[in-house]
Amino acid sequence: MITASRAALEQEIYLRSLTGYLVGQHMLEGYRRVAVITYPDRICSAMAAALITSYVAKDNYRDEVAIVLTYEDGKEAEVAKKVIDYKPDIVYLSFGGEQKLSYVAEITKKILSALSQAGYKGAIGIHVRVWLATKQLSAVLADKKLADYLASLKEIRLFTADVPNRKFFFHRVKIEGNVAKLEKYREVDITSEHAKLLSISLPPPE
Repeated sequence: MITASRAALEQEIYLRSLTGYLVGQHMLEGYRRVAVITYPDRICSAMAAALITSYVAKDNYRDEVAIVLTYEDGKEAEVAKKVIDYKPDIVYLSFGGEQKLSYVAEITKKILSALSQAGYKGAIGIHVRVWLATKQLSAVLADKKLADYLASLKEIRLFTADVPNRKFFFHRVKIEGNVAKLEKYREVDITSEHAKLLSISLPPPE
């Protein structure tokens, strides 16, 4: 793994276990069918598995509770069609584990465009690295078609972290023109271990 992270791969995977637990408990709450689009690397896949496991453990163990789809360049329309066929309430974007932030921004725009063209109108869940990579979604909202699409969705949810104060914040994202505004709906304390792992986890260099 080519990375600038000070965390070992084992620590990165464990970090996603902890983060995925909180996302499954708090970001996916209230939804019945969950689709996760993950980049097919080790860290993003660990995040996808952890958040679904956490969600399922919250009295959601049943048939077709979730689906995991992997991102592949040039096949965004195929992924979007699978989303439509599954009919989820929310689509979570699990990008940013082992990819450069510039690439994360690029593929985020591509998959959102594909979802728009496919007619997906449900909710979107955003990983914090997607938020950072797209510069608080500004790189996406610079495209008016994508800005209008995001504004039309049922809901956009996001989590962010305040590492020094050991907090996770869960937000609803409101799109106003080409600006994303956050409305915090939940605040969760994280462990000192979780905060330490977050502090040493860095994306690959550009």
